[in-house]
Amino acid sequence: MSNINYPDHVAVPCRASTEPLNLNNNMNSKALNLDQVVNRAEVPTLKFDGETMRRIFGTADLWPSWVADMDFQAAPEIQEALSKRLAHGVFGYEATLNELPNAVVSWFQRRYDWSFEADHIITTPRTLNSLATLISLFSSEGDGVIVQPPVFYDFKLILRAGKRRLVKNALKLEQGQYQMDFAGLESVTAKAENTLLILCNPHNPIGRVWSKEDLARLSEICVRNKVFVIADEIHSDIYFQHKYTPLASVSEAAALNTATCISPVKSFNLSGVANSMIVIKDEEKRQYCKDWYNRMQISKNNVFTNAAMLAAYTKGEAWLEQVTEYLRGNLKTLRAFLLQNTSLIKLIEPEGGFLVWLDFRELSFDAKQLESFLVIEAKMATNPGHWFGREGAGFARINIACPRSVLEAALLQLGQAYSNSLNESGNKNGA
Repeated sequence: MSNINYPDHVAVPCRASTEPLNLNNNMNSKALNLDQVVNRAEVPTLKFDGETMRRIFGTADLWPSWVADMDFQAAPEIQEALSKRLAHGVFGYEATLNELPNAVVSWFQRRYDWSFEADHIITTPRTLNSLATLISLFSSEGDGVIVQPPVFYDFKLILRAGKRRLVKNALKLEQGQYQMDFAGLESVTAKAENTLLILCNPHNPIGRVWSKEDLARLSEICVRNKVFVIADEIHSDIYFQHKYTPLASVSEAAALNTATCISPVKSFNLSGVANSMIVIKDEEKRQYCKDWYNRMQISKNNVFTNAAMLAAYTKGEAWLEQVTEYLRGNLKTLRAFLLQNTSLIKLIEPEGGFLVWLDFRELSFDAKQLESFLVIEAKMATNPGHWFGREGAGFARINIACPRSVLEAALLQLGQAYSNSLNESGNKNGA
């Protein structure tokens, strides 16, 4: 795809020039080869699993872009830590690592000016477990839980399983960017039966990295109306414009009214090995949550998880910065291709993360036609927009965390399908 021009005027810097690049003592590691194509089908991999893809999409002969992990190898420092732990050869019960929570505290304090104590952290098996547990503990069956669609589809599944009511406060798409509907938020939070709100920050699937002002306004509304906030912030470390702001950092009131879910799984591509964490400042709520995890015996350490997470937070920042830069390049490639080759497919410009929201509405497809276009014509396994709520109809989510050559090949498929669709439409109109 050497014929694509990449206009410099649309490139977006990752950090403001006034921000010091405050990195850890491992930032001099050598350049990564992120162009390397790793055969992920050599190991059991959900994204590339043929049986799963055939069940969901009807075929496995697709570009797998439907699972939110990266196709890049983990940081060399993480691989080294895992190899060293494996070489020890004894994998019995492991003592709690004080270094790990301290490293997490240091990471968020240094990068995002969010201060909390190590004992505010509760370790959990995964983020979906954190969400399900928090919803169960801090609401009752029949309560309303507010979400802001289009939003990660598993929120709905968790609420349904827990017999909670899904209460929508849909985002508004204005001039190509999604905004929170604060008037709507005032209305739904004022109802006593709505007791929780799930915030997605950065927002999956649209890529918004919510501003400090937006978060402060959301928090003030929720605190005033006694709505507790569960903040899913696991996509936080990859951003292209302004940096991520933790909701719990905007004020003391916000900190006391928030349970924040964090994890290195997205930032460091550790979904198959790392744990999740919940940060709760309110002492009573934190102890209530800790007691539940202890009663359920969901508190044991995994020796490889500990090694991987500690390496990520203490030695992985160089890798993260290089991956972020590479993703910026992939975004630039995608942006230029759409502008030059598929002008009716619009990019909803992401501010962070490696998931990208595309607008296909100008092609005038219904839901089934769009799925057929993407799967049959473009040979892409993506996430149809309606999975994220009816507000996502006409959109689709793709994953750009892959070698650029793989992304370029997928875009050529998309471009060919687009041309065929326009030609077919023209022939019908002329018949």
